Amino acid sequence: MRLPVESLGRVLKVGASAKKETDAPVRVAVYVDETASPAIVACVRDAFVPKTTSALVRVERLTAAPVAPRPDTDVVLVLSCGSAVLEGAVRELIVAGAPVVVIAESSVEVPFIKTDTPLLGLIAATDSTYLLDALARWILDRTEKDVAFAANFSFMRIAAANRIITSAALANMVTGALAFIPGADFPVMTITEVGMVLQLSAVFGYKLEPERGYEVAGVLAAGLALRGVARVACKSAGHAAFVVKAAIAVAGTYGMGRVLASAYERGIDYGPVNEHVTAAAKRMRELLGMGSDAASVSQAG
Repeated sequence: MRLPVESLGRVLKVGASAKKETDAPVRVAVYVDETASPAIVACVRDAFVPKTTSALVRVERLTAAPVAPRPDTDVVLVLSCGSAVLEGAVRELIVAGAPVVVIAESSVEVPFIKTDTPLLGLIAATDSTYLLDALARWILDRTEKDVAFAANFSFMRIAAANRIITSAALANMVTGALAFIPGADFPVMTITEVGMVLQLSAVFGYKLEPERGYEVAGVLAAGLALRGVARVACKSAGHAAFVVKAAIAVAGTYGMGRVLASAYERGIDYGPVNEHVTAAAKRMRELLGMGSDAASVSQAG
């Protein structure tokens, strides 16, 4: 059940990958129509305040011939409650290549958008909570920078966390169902779970610090416990053992992810734990030092 050296190397690569995903540049272009609702403008303005220097939000006035978004733009937001220039301006923005979403109070104000497409969408809402939830899911559907977006814009964190947890749970479900060699699934599942830990911590704004070791250790312990449960359950499952393994893998991974996400959302303070660990380490060094001194005296005698 031990992780082989190559698996530990893969864990380190997962950590480096999570750090890289967090630091990925994020560029958002916002175009404000003169008809845009003040409530929508205020909601978007407050939501799109970057938490790191890797994100940049560019704001322009929407005109009949809007300034084209820069080539590095990840997503374009158009705030409008309908106007004579809206449809033509949106068509020009789509040509630039980045996904465009119009945010209005009612779909009646934007009649030319009938359905969502990969490059064009509409979010009609008067409630800020619904608006931001829908916008978070819309953006995440159209970018591979989910960790970077969520790390910078907190309203996207829950939606991004749900995707990370679901992806890890499904991956481990497949591993549990298809790994027929006893013990072969444990390293693979563990790496997936460690990746989930590091991605979730990054999503909620936690840096890649030694404190992540507590969370990784918790996941390893939970993984070992679940594997023990799976072994016992599979003995009486017969030919359906792979179904039992898959069910325990998906439920266990999903449960770990939900607990971690909830903890990150509330905030984690490892100060007291670090103090106890430091004190224990100091005491251990003192005991080892006393042992060495006693051995030296014995040899001298």
